[in-house]
Amino acid sequence: MVSSPIAVVVVAAVLFAVSRPIIHRVAIAEAKPWLIRIMMISLVLHLLAAPAQVFVVDHFYNGVADFIRYDNKGALLAPGFRHLDFSIARANVGGIVNNGSVSIAAGIVFALVGINKIAGFLVFSWLSFLGTVLFFRAFSLTFAGANLKRYAYLLFFFPSLIFWTADVSKEAIMMLSLGVTSYGAAKVLAGKRGGFILVLLGVAIGILIRPNEVLVAMGGFTVAMLVGQSGVQRNARESPGSGRRILRIVFFGSLLGLSIYLTLHYLHSSGGSFSLQQTAHDNNGPGAGFGSSGVPYSTSLITYPRDIYYVLFDPLPITAHSTSQLIAAIENSIIVGLILLSLRQIRMVPRAAIARGYVMMCVVYSLGFMYAIAALGNLGLIERERTMLFPFLLVSLCIPLSPRGQPPRYEWELRRRDRLRLRHAAEVRRRSAVHRARPAG
Repeated sequence: MVSSPIAVVVVAAVLFAVSRPIIHRVAIAEAKPWLIRIMMISLVLHLLAAPAQVFVVDHFYNGVADFIRYDNKGALLAPGFRHLDFSIARANVGGIVNNGSVSIAAGIVFALVGINKIAGFLVFSWLSFLGTVLFFRAFSLTFAGANLKRYAYLLFFFPSLIFWTADVSKEAIMMLSLGVTSYGAAKVLAGKRGGFILVLLGVAIGILIRPNEVLVAMGGFTVAMLVGQSGVQRNARESPGSGRRILRIVFFGSLLGLSIYLTLHYLHSSGGSFSLQQTAHDNNGPGAGFGSSGVPYSTSLITYPRDIYYVLFDPLPITAHSTSQLIAAIENSIIVGLILLSLRQIRMVPRAAIARGYVMMCVVYSLGFMYAIAALGNLGLIERERTMLFPFLLVSLCIPLSPRGQPPRYEWELRRRDRLRLRHAAEVRRRSAVHRARPAG
């Protein structure tokens, strides 16, 4: 598939021009001018990662990549789509869920920009960038008024979030899907309007790509509704047992049920298995794409710490056996360093998860995702698919804290007695507000 340089430049210029007003609008809405520079640099890196993806796959992964299949089938679909013929039979995509949906998405993009590999990569990388912007907005809404630069720098510049979403891939689409879903969930948890629609949109996108990841996300959202409190102070009309809160729980529970049904239906129709142990067995074997197989896996919770090690830290520089593994080991070393530098934040995660529902959702998603993804049994697959973990995991490493030596300014930094006193005072103010709002009888 030939990539015309002129078409690539035109598509890049259009995406850059479209992004500028979006970035400025987000920075204005957040009242954070410093975001403009961070997001602009991140956008450029996302666009540059598209041709870099082709180079790295050709020179370090022996040309083996899923995007080759998606590109070829998308190229077959594009001419028909351009003439409003939406038949997918000509490409034999095998259904509209999972691989088939990515091929269809590639066909739509190629119908717009032409059958051009790198131009298509640019569009998918741009969609991923939009997903990171929405993840940041979810974090900002949850911790309004706090110092958000730590999360911004990590989210917008984390290597995997830029590189592994810079091609025609499930990762690029799922980054957008989970970004939309997370921002919608954060709005719902914070009592803001418009969250339900965003959650439905995000789920609708992701359920066709990786319904299992949507399932984990919806499980996290439901737990956040049941256990966590609002991401910001509740308004006077909403008490813990109010109809609105009950409606939200029913809403997320229904989406969770739908995600379970569609995940099981997809696995059955595609010949897959809901057994994680069977998944680990299926992803181990000889041949292309199995060079990093052999990762041990067990569904037992006793071996869960080992799963965390394989998902986050393996390989390390001292255990890498190839150039591609060494590249992965460098990022894994960064993760180790971030965790060591974030011990104060990690210590506050349980308190923050109770105080802010979005943190609870991110914790549940992270734990569930690592348990499930370890079943892939292949370090190469794990390295790529764990991209969908980082926007959630980084939340736990970026809990806002007061500077050392200064009095606590956030609820989750207070002792339990002080937190209860603060909540009691807030409840008194809420009831007082409700009483004043009642018309005089």
